Amino acid sequence: MLGKFWESIGTKLGERWLAVALPALLFWALGAAAYAHAHGTTGVAGRARSLQAQPVVLQVLALVAGLLVIAVSAQLVDWIAQPVLRGLQGYWWPFLRPVRRYLTDRQTRRLRPLQDRFDALAPLVANGTADADQEWEYRRVDLELRRCPPRAALHMPTRLGMYLRAAESEARDKYGLDAVKCWPHLWALLPEQPRADLQAAHAALHRSVTYVIWAALALVWAWWVPWLPPIALVLVWLLHRFSLLAAAAAYGDLFRATVDLHHRALYTAVSWPRPMTPAAERAAGEELTEYLWRGSDRADVTFQA
Repeated sequence: MLGKFWESIGTKLGERWLAVALPALLFWALGAAAYAHAHGTTGVAGRARSLQAQPVVLQVLALVAGLLVIAVSAQLVDWIAQPVLRGLQGYWWPFLRPVRRYLTDRQTRRLRPLQDRFDALAPLVANGTADADQEWEYRRVDLELRRCPPRAALHMPTRLGMYLRAAESEARDKYGLDAVKCWPHLWALLPEQPRADLQAAHAALHRSVTYVIWAALALVWAWWVPWLPPIALVLVWLLHRFSLLAAAAAYGDLFRATVDLHHRALYTAVSWPRPMTPAAERAAGEELTEYLWRGSDRADVTFQA
């Protein structure tokens, strides 16, 4: 019976199940290995032989029960991924406000030397006197500053929160549009390909959060393997640093590009007067945001066909 199951892994259904449940499968496999490490492999092997000696129906039921545990645990982690993402961004309960303020000020202080270095390197790059190292440092600093909100009032207590807040707030600084308030309207206007690309980027971000959750949950097996916590904590840090932050940066960049390329469709869709110059765009965007969010009874605005 188990041979038939593993053959099904080669089918599309098996591949899809494995892609969704692989982190959960690895988590429970680690738990089994931790149990075997604590109690010895003899007892585990004995239980395996006892199961093989049972009728086929009981073997199938045991297999189904195992798959059900993996599927349910995978679904539970998927459900909590979004609130965990908000927590990792820095959206915390009010009683944690002092901690949030301290960490937010720390992020603000982190950006100050980067801004000073950018101001020192920018003239060198502009006039062509920067060497290769200065050019590389300039690009690195410029990218980091772009991925963080320019105003301290928008800063968040974590770098992940900074990356995503910067993507959400940039449209307001550039075009006067509040991307959070206007996003449902803009989403409805997006062509199929940009929408699919943005969904894929958000799915990658969501998936990275689940990886961090699973790595943190591995700490429960420390009951049987006392030396496991340092390894699990290092894994959590690595996944956060090189998977989650990278996914957030990629999603933020794509979100910005989507707003940049398609925000003017909002004006056309609601027949709102479009700004004719960049200088007029911020004020027009603020007016459009207010109209979409609260409506308007202004008599000095004429809809455009």
